[in-house]
Amino acid sequence: MKNKGASTSGFTLVELLVVIGIFGVILAGILKVFDTSNYTYKVQEEIVAMHQNVRVAKMFLERDVRMAGCGMKNFNMSDERIYALVFENASGATGSDRLTLSYMDYDAGACGSSPTGSPAPCDDLPMLTLAGTMPLSSAEAEVTQDLTHADYSAWDDDCYCGGTVYTQPKPGYMVIITAPDGSKSDVVFVTGVQPNSNKIQNGPNFTAEDGITYDNKILNSYPAGSTIDFFKRDNFTEVIYDIQDSVLRRNSEPIAEDIDDLQFAFGLDTSDDGSVDTWINDADLTDTEKDQVRSVRIGVLGRTAQEHRGVSAPRPALEDHAAGQTSDGYRRKLLQVTVKVRNLGL
Repeated sequence: MKNKGASTSGFTLVELLVVIGIFGVILAGILKVFDTSNYTYKVQEEIVAMHQNVRVAKMFLERDVRMAGCGMKNFNMSDERIYALVFENASGATGSDRLTLSYMDYDAGACGSSPTGSPAPCDDLPMLTLAGTMPLSSAEAEVTQDLTHADYSAWDDDCYCGGTVYTQPKPGYMVIITAPDGSKSDVVFVTGVQPNSNKIQNGPNFTAEDGITYDNKILNSYPAGSTIDFFKRDNFTEVIYDIQDSVLRRNSEPIAEDIDDLQFAFGLDTSDDGSVDTWINDADLTDTEKDQVRSVRIGVLGRTAQEHRGVSAPRPALEDHAAGQTSDGYRRKLLQVTVKVRNLGL
């Protein structure tokens, strides 16, 4: 009898090992390609974010620098000069600069509609004109308008602004007086209106709602024809730019992350001929130099959020800030722009 045992077929152990080896090599290659592609994608995402952070920083800085000094020529508040730019060299984190900008934003700070039962908004008060007939030492200032006339009697009434009702006879109105040629202005307090007259009071040592006692009696130091108008405190804008923990801040609010450095240089017109003749980037501005600024060069240095393989470079030098001492793996983007300060030197 013939043996009719079942025929068997399959792979030998050697064949299996060869196939596993081949698939292992192919899988390793696939994983390598995937890892490289994934890493490249992450790098590109960080580079895009870095460029976006630098652009956002430039947008904010450029806008505020252009606005610096708007409505503030020789501007004083509480008998203290407020400058359009205050520069503090290398006073920020890791040697970065710090810049304070001031301007009037006339699109902000309206008193708002008066609630039912409240008096009219303070920003409806009509403008007054200084007569300039009272002595400097007087706590009263004479205006050319008749404050008993219906058009101007609101100055002797209560008014509403931003949730506060200013009540006569001692309202503590914050007003701004501006010279006829616009060469200077002061913010002071009107502390009362002389009944049945054309005189307003700006008595000395007025204590405002913030608890600060302000010098006053300034109105009569201005010439006849100077204008007096209600001053909305929110119109006055002051912004401070600095870096903290690699975050660019505007009045302590974060606006751009992963910012390595912030540097400024200032073009001065020291000869008053309308052209920049001196640049300063390594010292705080003096009071005289603050009025001579005509251009500002802004330097923003951004970096990626993480260090990258195959990258090795120190932080580059920017203005008076020397380059970093050691190399690292961050990619960086430097953006510099020069802005003309349009509200200075006019």
